[in-house]
Amino acid sequence: MKRLFFLVIFGSVFFRAQDIEDQQEGFFYSETSKNFFRVDIKKPFDYYKVPGCTDDMQFVRAQFPGGDAEFKKELFMYISAYVDKEVYVVNGPFYMNINISKEGKITKLDITPKVENSGMFLRDLKYAFGKIQKKTWTPSKCNNIPVDSKIRVQLNFETESADM
Repeated sequence: MKRLFFLVIFGSVFFRAQDIEDQQEGFFYSETSKNFFRVDIKKPFDYYKVPGCTDDMQFVRAQFPGGDAEFKKELFMYISAYVDKEVYVVNGPFYMNINISKEGKITKLDITPKVENSGMFLRDLKYAFGKIQKKTWTPSKCNNIPVDSKIRVQLNFETESADM
């Protein structure tokens, strides 16, 4: 009985270590009975230059509470929960263009590219992002003055389907 107990503990520790290794590589996996779903959330994120902030001014970009790693973790968690992997077979890059106000609120989210029959997928992706949207970001600052800013996040999707 003791051997079985230690074997179970050893096995659970080993499998959890694999999850951590996958996350360190920058890839997140989610599996269902028929589909294998992978999302690579590219870093660093693209930050658009604020029009009124010149090169000689001090610029600090917008930050998600907990940093970029926390944003990636939460984004993947909600994509896994709300993007239906049984319905969509998604492959290739998509871009989330996020506008952040000087108060730290998300004012606009646009997802590109718009491809044929992607309406429901983009709606689910926006819904997943909406769960994160409730948190207030630290806004971008130009010479310690909060300013509106834009961020672009690249998501690379790979889906593999298997017939059961």
